[in-house]
Amino acid sequence: MTGSVCVVGAGPGAACLVERIRANASELIGWRPLDIHVVDASGGPAVPEAQAPGVRVHVHRARAVDLAGRRVLLDDGTRVDTDAVVLAQHHLDVLATPGELELLGFARRHSLYYRPTGYAGELPLRHVPGGQPVLVRGLGTVFADVLAGLTTGRGGRFRRDRSGELTYVAGGREPLIHVGSRRGVPHRAMIEYALRGDPPPPPRFVTALADRPRDFRREVWPLVAKDLAFAYYHEILTAHPERARMRWADFAEAFAPEEWEGKTMRALIRAAVPRFEDRLNLTRFDRPLAGIRFGDLPGLQRWMHGYLAADLSRRADPAHSADLAMIYGLRGVLDVIAGQVPGDPWFQGFADHAAGGLPAARLAELRALGRAGIVTFLGTDTRVEPHESGTWRATGATVPGSLTARAFIEARRPGPDVGRTRDPLVRRLHARGECVEEAGLLKVSLPDRRIVDHAGAAHPRRFAFGPWTTGGGATTPHRGVDTVVARQADSLARTLLTETLTPTVAKVA
Repeated sequence: MTGSVCVVGAGPGAACLVERIRANASELIGWRPLDIHVVDASGGPAVPEAQAPGVRVHVHRARAVDLAGRRVLLDDGTRVDTDAVVLAQHHLDVLATPGELELLGFARRHSLYYRPTGYAGELPLRHVPGGQPVLVRGLGTVFADVLAGLTTGRGGRFRRDRSGELTYVAGGREPLIHVGSRRGVPHRAMIEYALRGDPPPPPRFVTALADRPRDFRREVWPLVAKDLAFAYYHEILTAHPERARMRWADFAEAFAPEEWEGKTMRALIRAAVPRFEDRLNLTRFDRPLAGIRFGDLPGLQRWMHGYLAADLSRRADPAHSADLAMIYGLRGVLDVIAGQVPGDPWFQGFADHAAGGLPAARLAELRALGRAGIVTFLGTDTRVEPHESGTWRATGATVPGSLTARAFIEARRPGPDVGRTRDPLVRRLHARGECVEEAGLLKVSLPDRRIVDHAGAAHPRRFAFGPWTTGGGATTPHRGVDTVVARQADSLARTLLTETLTPTVAKVA
């Protein structure tokens, strides 16, 4: 008898889940045939095509619009009958907020360009006028896509000059891009090298968390920070002993009982790591522009160009492998607190920034665009609001004054809000009470990730896996790291194979 699983979505998390189902199939269900249906309107390019024995992957280039029992209904009329369904969309687009609707109205009244969060396909970038300023808020992965569309997508190109420096040759149709964000700097570059020493110890301090803490910054962060520092200094003291003045065993014993950032801990770190540049400063790491003010935009641009150059150099240099060890520690922490700690937007932003959301090549291109005058950085806490002149006005905390433009792009993903989702499948499930939200996220039972309904019951055959669920996960994996996503995908795959596809399990509608 052939088993069947339907995975809705084809992003990184879905691809990882499909791979783990295939890898575990022969061990857990023997040679029983298995069909994996992947449903995604984009066609599922991230889903691996190599087939495992007895396992067939079917890609449906369509959109899932409803779910009746275990039958998935697609917008092309196809019906997929399956033993288990996993909602693994990478992100859920949402309807405009009341505030965004007001801005859309302002833009229409004054013939302005405005692209809110989550509206990637509704107002094409080709409508942004070339040669004119455009205000952009957001410096993460969405911004990278916007930037490409407004530069190389308009005929520009990158090349190396005689010194080997990356430069940008304008195509002539680019707008003048003025960009800022809450942090004011892009995510750190991704690290391509491996650790110099052994992997850091698993999380030690965050495991002492009380159940369901309420205040992340007061109750959770001090323990998280200790584990990150523990991983960081493990690499310094064991892989770079010439830059340390203490054995790891002695440091670990003295570090464990101390309060995070207490006087004794700071003295211990100074004694163990004499060079200031080798010590971990999480506050400065998270907000490198905090407290810095410039008299004008050119001063900020000089600082940003130096910052980007330094970050690219550091993230390519194994001498700073403690940064990678901290990322290992971060992944371990995320694994421990998944499902135990309510989602915290600040910490999610910190994690994305620390782990490196952009390849180094993209940051090098951003620096080249800045040096070419195509991109101007606006600094921290950037605000863009309607102005009485009938334009958009940007202000921030780093540079005095303001800047106006007739085009404004929110280069950020919308916050999770299952109740406002534009996804037809999730919207219908939510309307019928077959799924519920918790703090904007789709509620799932943990650790098995079954979808919870309005009565609090976990469905035996419906699962959800993604950053928009209370279980988290399914973010883009960081190269070279045994990611949280991979472990969570493997656990879910084994649940699917053992609890929904084995012949001994009774069929449940």
